Amino acid sequence: MDETILLVDDDAALLEVTSIVLASEGYRVVTAEDGTEALRALEGEDLDLVVLDIMLPRMSGFEVLKKMRESSDVPVVLLTAKSQSVDKVVGLELGADDYITKPFDTKELLARIKAILRRFGREGRGREGMLRLGPLELDPGAYTVSRDGRSLELTPTEFKILALLMRRPGQAFTRAQISEAVSTGSHYLASRYIDVHISRLRAKVEGDPSRPEIIQTVPSVGYRAARPG
Repeated sequence: MDETILLVDDDAALLEVTSIVLASEGYRVVTAEDGTEALRALEGEDLDLVVLDIMLPRMSGFEVLKKMRESSDVPVVLLTAKSQSVDKVVGLELGADDYITKPFDTKELLARIKAILRRFGREGRGREGMLRLGPLELDPGAYTVSRDGRSLELTPTEFKILALLMRRPGQAFTRAQISEAVSTGSHYLASRYIDVHISRLRAKVEGDPSRPEIIQTVPSVGYRAARPG
């Protein structure tokens, strides 16, 4: 196993314990105690996943995540001491792929990390053929998406939703079905958060996000990819 995980938290004891657990599973662990160190690690390391605390000194986890998403689509799991859904929604809007509330069981965190890496990591990228729909091309094996030949940067969750829809153009999926498909490990992504991901996805793949032609809304049901032609 050669995956590298960045842990970002200002709690030194938590960093030490979590690092030991992940290292015992064969992961290479890089740690950072604030946002500046985290962004420096993002530039200098080949990261496979980031575990990011929201409550950081000087620069919040949300600010760090926003800056990360300007240049990277590395999977991000947010750590939060708060249970309010607003934090979860904000995190998803900024591009997080999962979240876990502190205090947490390291076994649960490990399970979620493994699930995300299986689906989006180096070992989880299969050899499925290219998917095409209008100006979009999605390569599940290479984990790339382009529009009219221009590469698009999607988060792992956005990529998975788009791939699901593009595999069955014209078929309507309920929010619950999409949630089931993109949920990782023991964490079920509530269906009400699907709209957040769809909105972000449309902003990236549609020519005019206010008048979507690729990802269509099916009233009272959910979403579908447009039929070819």
